[in-house]
Amino acid sequence: MKMHLVKIFVFFLMAIAFGCGGNTSNKRRGVITETLGKNMLSVKSMHDDLSVLWSVVKELHPGYGIYTSPADLQKAYVKTYASIKSPLSEGQFIDHIYPFVCELRCGHAQLKHSASFKPSASEKIPHFPFKVLVRNHHVWITMHQTTKVNTGDEIININGIAVSAIIEHGYGLYCGDGYAETFKELFLSEYDGFEDACNKCYHWPGPYHIKLRTANGAIKNINVKAAEDGAIAEDPKLKPVDNFANWVVVKDIPDRRLRFFKKTATAWFSAPPFAYADTVVYKNAFALIREKGIKNLVLDLRHNTGGDIRVATQLLSYLADSSFSIVKDVKSRVADLAQSRFSKYFDTTVTQGFVLGFKTGGKEGNWYHINATPTFGRIYGPFQLAKKNHFNGNLIVLIDGATFSSGVLLTAALKAQRKNVKFIGRETAGTEEGCNGVTLQKLTLPNTKIVVDFPWMRVVSMAKNPVKGRGIMPDFEVDYTPEDVVRNNDVDLRKALSLLR
Repeated sequence: MKMHLVKIFVFFLMAIAFGCGGNTSNKRRGVITETLGKNMLSVKSMHDDLSVLWSVVKELHPGYGIYTSPADLQKAYVKTYASIKSPLSEGQFIDHIYPFVCELRCGHAQLKHSASFKPSASEKIPHFPFKVLVRNHHVWITMHQTTKVNTGDEIININGIAVSAIIEHGYGLYCGDGYAETFKELFLSEYDGFEDACNKCYHWPGPYHIKLRTANGAIKNINVKAAEDGAIAEDPKLKPVDNFANWVVVKDIPDRRLRFFKKTATAWFSAPPFAYADTVVYKNAFALIREKGIKNLVLDLRHNTGGDIRVATQLLSYLADSSFSIVKDVKSRVADLAQSRFSKYFDTTVTQGFVLGFKTGGKEGNWYHINATPTFGRIYGPFQLAKKNHFNGNLIVLIDGATFSSGVLLTAALKAQRKNVKFIGRETAGTEEGCNGVTLQKLTLPNTKIVVDFPWMRVVSMAKNPVKGRGIMPDFEVDYTPEDVVRNNDVDLRKALSLLR
């Protein structure tokens, strides 16, 4: 029985290791509607829960005071507390306190509905008759359902509200690491966060009065109705691009993750969020890369939102120049995370997994060093290179605003411990210096039962000269146009191939 339980917890630790990077998924967070007047939360219950959250953050959160000063966090808390003056629905309360949580500047800290929450089936969510691309605090139309707009039109305002104000509201809908904005932009664009911001902050049902700037610079005012079903039609003038027209898919590798460029010594390999089965994929993929005589490898870490750090270490063993490490340090703010005065609010199963997998070491300054137990495995190097099929050729790594958590720890380790590597894309979502994670706890607020994703530890990356609060910057920054988005044109990959020619 004891061994059986240990196996369960080992599997569980694999699932929670380094937060699993759960801040971006293939599904939009979306707008969850509720019927007002039913199950409204009292002012006292919300005040009490906000006070609990603030107390736990001050005492335990590893990101407390790193990117936002304690004084500024206190001001944000006081302002949020004072603004709660009347009963709110659960969704309204979450939206109300999200900007405060975002002040921690921790991408692993997210809010979720209570287990008993049930969205209303009677209310219809309005949709714009178009999709957007958000970049540098500007908004452009991509795909669209109405002929009144064109791909590439820039939105100046909607219903008299400047897009900059809408974007600012949207930035408070989901938390991100440090000061980087690339994830915020990606969330607003790819996961319909811009539409969410309009629905949550302004409650516009449509029609929409929109001021546009067309591609030729003309100013245009239009009125459009909400989309009837949310469907977006393809623009027949912008035909999709086949980004892998000249590539051969390796059938032995699942999910089309390995491809060889025809008549060249170039390969492309995709590394999605790290999962246990990937260790076998790496072994087989790099054997095929060696067999094929590949000299140039494009490693695609875009949308790698993290996962198991031990699996990331396996991938790094095929790519680092010599014996390597993937993290410098893991630390916590208290001596015993499992026995804090707030332990009753945390998930006991996650706590038990933490106790089996980690052990607190000595104190250095205000931090306690964390060691891994044999149950979890090694987290500190040096690790040895893969004994077979290590790749020594030219390496190009694709990164973007959804490269996060252990995906960034791997990227930072590569940048610090491999000479022949170039990075293409956009600033990563995770900060280069490290992140909060390892064990991603579930903090349940006692009155409203809202759940807070709550990392327990601080991870220090292998970066040599990181800029505080910023992600890993690419050597070659690539921006996408609205037309690129509509045509599915992989500009990052095209840039990589141009460097290899």
